[in-house]
Amino acid sequence: MLIVAAGVSASCHARLAPASAIEVVFEVESDRGLRLSNVLVELEGKALGKTDSNGVLRAEIDGKPGQRLRVECVCPPGHIGAPVPRFFRLRPLDGIGESQPGALKVILRCKPEKRLAIFIVRAKNGAGLPVLLNGHAVAQTNSAGVAQFSASAPPGTDFVVKLDTKSQPELIPQHPTHLRMLSDTDDIFVVQQSFDHQKATLPRKGRRTRITKIE
Repeated sequence: MLIVAAGVSASCHARLAPASAIEVVFEVESDRGLRLSNVLVELEGKALGKTDSNGVLRAEIDGKPGQRLRVECVCPPGHIGAPVPRFFRLRPLDGIGESQPGALKVILRCKPEKRLAIFIVRAKNGAGLPVLLNGHAVAQTNSAGVAQFSASAPPGTDFVVKLDTKSQPELIPQHPTHLRMLSDTDDIFVVQQSFDHQKATLPRKGRRTRITKIE
């Protein structure tokens, strides 16, 4: 099997790549539509080349139509590849000939190990309250009861957002909590909480003793 990666000159390309070679375009993505540059792509365990600034690697592969090939990529730090290798089959694209050049596209994934979670807290009647994330103080609501903060964590992480009302015991409810789970994408979580003020109990007035005069 002959492989000619992108980057060689056109004359050398024409001399080395046989007429039966099939052009394959490898794209490495972190998320759908977001490509990664300078990622090493391996074909059948051998280095094929690295993706360019657009996250693309082009190669001419000489093989039999229908041949099944294994392709993997060496993901950069902070990213993780698929748990199993990706396989694809060599095939010429239908309706594409010498006058209409085309390429077989193979998409590889290097998913981020951690995702970004942005939290927006809106606490009605809850100004000046400390906000805790998984037990740690991360923010405080402003005069409008709003707070914003962020966290980075692996997908599937559970977040417990708690509003600490210890300094304002008249608020109802006390210490409300909200649970959120981070999916396999960056996400924005809006936490809505409404508070009421407990009315102070007024002391009961004593009944006046009525004196009846007996003559």
